Amino acid sequence: MRRSQTRTIRLGRREIRRSRAALGGIGVVVIALAAAVITPLALGTGSTSQAGRPGADIGSMAVPTVAMTSFAGYPGQMAGAPRLAVNAIATGDGQRLAVGGTDGHPAVWRQDAGGAWTLVTSLSGLPAQSRTAALTSVVHGPAGWLAVGMPWPVSLTSGDGVTWRPGGPDSDDLTGVLSIAAAGGPHGYIVLGKALATSGHGCVADVWWSPDLRIWTRAHDVNATNGSSQTLAVAAKTDGFVSAGSHNGMPAVWVTTNGPTWRTIVLPSPANAQLNQIAVHGNLVVATGGWDHQHAVTPAFAEFSADGGLHWQMAHLNLPGQDTVITALTATPKGFVATGSYGGPGQHQIAVWTSTTGANWTPVHLRGLTGTTASRTHVITALAASSDATTGIGPVGSAANRHAVIFTLPAG
Repeated sequence: MRRSQTRTIRLGRREIRRSRAALGGIGVVVIALAAAVITPLALGTGSTSQAGRPGADIGSMAVPTVAMTSFAGYPGQMAGAPRLAVNAIATGDGQRLAVGGTDGHPAVWRQDAGGAWTLVTSLSGLPAQSRTAALTSVVHGPAGWLAVGMPWPVSLTSGDGVTWRPGGPDSDDLTGVLSIAAAGGPHGYIVLGKALATSGHGCVADVWWSPDLRIWTRAHDVNATNGSSQTLAVAAKTDGFVSAGSHNGMPAVWVTTNGPTWRTIVLPSPANAQLNQIAVHGNLVVATGGWDHQHAVTPAFAEFSADGGLHWQMAHLNLPGQDTVITALTATPKGFVATGSYGGPGQHQIAVWTSTTGANWTPVHLRGLTGTTASRTHVITALAASSDATTGIGPVGSAANRHAVIFTLPAG
């Protein structure tokens, strides 16, 4: 194993650290953007969102610190150099984990106290059919950690965040699932998927609940309403869970207080749209979406609920362009953060919004996030919040490289 080498370059207020490591012959470069100097955002309940592209002058924004670090891959799996994918970040039990894929296999990385990320999964501990799969969700609950992924449904569990093994719903039960997501909270765990209807027309929701990661119960009433339903995202609440997707081409959410029994709520607008992300902050719930399963051109939008997901209103989300796609959403100690992407081919830019209630969203400009070739990213694929900051991560450059950008937006 080669030792990491760190190089620091100071450019005014900007500090660039370059750390290169090779673990098992594989190095992945990540750029971390941590706010060095920033004016706390004014995000009161009655705040007014400022329209325009996130590149506009919106208050006094940070010139971030840019750090280069590396993620390890699987030894002996360099052929073809598959791209790095980091699809989700989660914090729990005093740990921060990131999940995705590398070298054509699912991967879980654990962040140590110094900020470095260590690969904690091993090829011997992965299901045989997980080749080419990547993990898409990671959650923590009362019995430990759960991670799920696609395109072959993969489900892994861990009691300590370090040792991972196949777990979750039986793989045969998830056969035919086209997408998969998970949530963990006080009431246990949810694994949900979108599957084709047995008739071949439309989609059905496939939802599983467990109190302890050992016994899994299938929810049969999620598809009780007539027509096509697809569940795409799920989040835990203090009194249950809330999931989001679409029903018959309309945005829809499902709420439950126990896991097996769900209530369907179809939102009145916009038509030909679906909800792709959902997040919970206390009794506030936000869901964001856009394109439906038939790829109808529907502008990105956000909906919010002030009563745990029972009643919904359209949020005021300023879009930098009609081609904006919202790519990630997370709850923070003080509200919500969302990221998106906009612009034509070769001109993609990142959008970042913040909100305290989910009703009004303020665009945030983070200089340096899409700046130089070394730090350019076109999409933020994962967001997670801690008590003092929100962290986002996304790939950089072409599909063949292993670079990623990490930005940190302080809580304030």
